[in-house]
Amino acid sequence: MKTDYWDRVLDPVLEKAWQGERLSLDEGTSLYQADWMLLGKVADHRRRKMFPGRDEVVTFAINRNLNYTNICYVGCDFCAYFRKPDDPDAYLLSREEIFVKLDELEALGGTEVLLQGGLHYKLGLDYYLELFHAIRERYPGLYIHSLSVSEIYHLCRKSGLPLDEVLRQLKLAGLRSIPGAAELLVDRVREIVSPNKVTAEQWLDCMETAHGLGIESTATMTFGMVETLAERIEHMDKIRSLQEKTHGFRAFISWTFSPWNTQLSHLKPVGGVDYLRTVAISRLYLDNITHITSGYVTEGMKLAQVALSFGCDDMGGTLMQEEVVAATGTGTPSTNLSTLIESIRGAGKIPAQRDSEYNILRRF
Repeated sequence: MKTDYWDRVLDPVLEKAWQGERLSLDEGTSLYQADWMLLGKVADHRRRKMFPGRDEVVTFAINRNLNYTNICYVGCDFCAYFRKPDDPDAYLLSREEIFVKLDELEALGGTEVLLQGGLHYKLGLDYYLELFHAIRERYPGLYIHSLSVSEIYHLCRKSGLPLDEVLRQLKLAGLRSIPGAAELLVDRVREIVSPNKVTAEQWLDCMETAHGLGIESTATMTFGMVETLAERIEHMDKIRSLQEKTHGFRAFISWTFSPWNTQLSHLKPVGGVDYLRTVAISRLYLDNITHITSGYVTEGMKLAQVALSFGCDDMGGTLMQEEVVAATGTGTPSTNLSTLIESIRGAGKIPAQRDSEYNILRRF
């Protein structure tokens, strides 16, 4: 901003973003036409302004992504993970198998478990209430950050209870926060790739209800399916608008769609530059969400390291055993603590372990 170079190339929308002013839908979409390296510089500037005094710190959690079942009746076109009950590789983990995995997480100093699975034909609200109670009693130090919005609505249908009551009961059982799992909050897109899942309005209503009950969440975006660039910004705008009302989103995570082994395998992956553009734009457009996460699981560690200079301040977590993305045969399914620390250092940043509420526990 202080040199002739900046004066020469910075257009009015990037100038506005540099100053931290709120962008409109059209302005957000126009950023896809900006020079991607310059866009990254502006996003990195906004990240630094967001974290005065600790702008080189990149956080992560020691957590485990525990996919307890792949049995699902929805059958989304974008999903390579789901199975029908009679498929030979269909599974539902027993309580004992879940505890073995949580024992491993606890032994590594883990603080968070992320339980997500398919919409199982037989599992109702009581199953989850009993499971969360058991986890809370056996592992009091573990934070339960679990269940997608689709899973929560599934429990409403199975139990016949309204959304707010299901969420209240889950919270009493031990649910502390909800992962985003939003795909793309545009019904035109959802009707093509996941017509049997919740609508954009239902996703937003669930998050608003959860936030009102003191259950915070993250927000996500999967892009590179059949959406337009304007629809990506529409998705971000809906999240930004809800954040204005509830202040319940802790972080935003975007990742590219992996088409392999799905019904959308004919689609071409969008690529690394598009990912970096979108990450940078999310930092600039989502001006009321503090944390932007770099998604190494889908993008691979090298690209995730670069994203730390495009507005990201967080690397998610160790995950330990991720299976949904792994089913596509792409990405980096999980990593260990030392690899994550060295990757952050390799990007010129300071690694720091955080808890689920993004409080720093220790630096490395």
